[in-house]
Amino acid sequence: MHSRQSSARHLYLLLLSALIVVVVSLFGTLSARTASAASPHVDMMTLNSEINPASLSFLKKAIATAEGDGSQALVIEVNTPGGDLASLNSMTEAELNSTVPIITYVSPAGGFAASAGALVTLAAPVAAMAPTTRIGASSPIEGTGADIGSTLKAKLENDLVASLMGIQGRYGRNFPLAAAMVTKAASYDDVTAYNNHLIDYRASSLGDLLDQVNGHTAILSAGPVTLHTANLSVQTIEPGLFDHFYALLLDPNVIFLLFIIAMIDIYLEISHPGIILPGVAGSIAFVLFLFGVGSLTPNWAGFALMVLAFVLLVMDLRLPAHGVLTVGAIISLVFGALLFFNSGGPYNGPMVNPVVVYSMAAVIGLISFALITLVVRAQRRPVTTGTEGMIGTKAVALTPLLPEGRVSYGGEDWAAFLDDPTASVDEGCEVQVISVEELRLRVQPVRYHYPVLDIDSHSTTSLE
Repeated sequence: MHSRQSSARHLYLLLLSALIVVVVSLFGTLSARTASAASPHVDMMTLNSEINPASLSFLKKAIATAEGDGSQALVIEVNTPGGDLASLNSMTEAELNSTVPIITYVSPAGGFAASAGALVTLAAPVAAMAPTTRIGASSPIEGTGADIGSTLKAKLENDLVASLMGIQGRYGRNFPLAAAMVTKAASYDDVTAYNNHLIDYRASSLGDLLDQVNGHTAILSAGPVTLHTANLSVQTIEPGLFDHFYALLLDPNVIFLLFIIAMIDIYLEISHPGIILPGVAGSIAFVLFLFGVGSLTPNWAGFALMVLAFVLLVMDLRLPAHGVLTVGAIISLVFGALLFFNSGGPYNGPMVNPVVVYSMAAVIGLISFALITLVVRAQRRPVTTGTEGMIGTKAVALTPLLPEGRVSYGGEDWAAFLDDPTASVDEGCEVQVISVEELRLRVQPVRYHYPVLDIDSHSTTSLE
């Protein structure tokens, strides 16, 4: 039976490993989907999410795709509220070093390239806007929208202005207006941006834009390149499965839920060893949690409190604390999660929703108290197995006990001796087990009480 269970566990782990390999392979093959083309064409991607590591990864893949499939240019449709500075700097670097001309196009009508999105737009050799779109408002702020300290703000602003000076100077565009987006949070509509040469073109549609830029000389890091985009087909580069999955893992709420899943599964595996599935699922969830944390600026003191919460939960199962440690674990989890996600670094990104933290802490508490209740009940239940479970049960004398002999217990032949050496028990009589000493049973005769009727008093008495 044990061998069969072991084989089943090995088969389960083998199938799980194969599934992981297949999923990872699918992520790799579907990371950035586009149809290859031998004829001249233009590639296009859409940047309509926050500027973060996920959108950065997609942008880099799109540039690599355009460089590899013979595209005449890569058009980036921009409609974003902005994002974090680290991803912005990496995006700008990727645009400036691209070997294929990049055309940024703030679109559709009513869209905007705000904050970091404005700087991504201006980092391209060709920048354009659709009618009724906006660009600007690029002053650095906290992830919550609050202002940051004056010294840090000055440092960040000076760095961004210096970057814009080099970019706008390279492409021969208006620098003072660009600098005002950072220092004064200035924002401009498409007409103002175009008339003051903050951008290069103003186009009503993508086709109109490609016609206008035909013959434009784009300044790349390797030198000037003349665009030939008139009447070319446009191929869209779509984000793949991995890109969507990566974007999901950057949400602090999802990252926190992964930690909770890991915490619950590993906790269940410890409380019920040998199930395997919770332990495997919890390990995977914890690895994904660490992967997601890599994109944040967490406060590691908060992580220590979150780990302490898990340790307290496990200790509450092993020690007779009866829930006291679970209360401490819940408090540690709440404070740890809020500290871990919502106080890391001077320039914060998205934060975890406190409601999610409180809800998951309540779920953890309910699960822990339920398990503790089961453990306490099991400890108070009379022992029915092993030598302790034999005490108080009955056996049948196979031979006379004078005071030693043989008895039958549970269908097995046991050596036994009477607790009272002066007593005796006949063969076939029942005896009660008092204790187990080595391989012998200490027993005593079973005394029966028979009710009889006292004729004189009409009352019930008993005779031994």
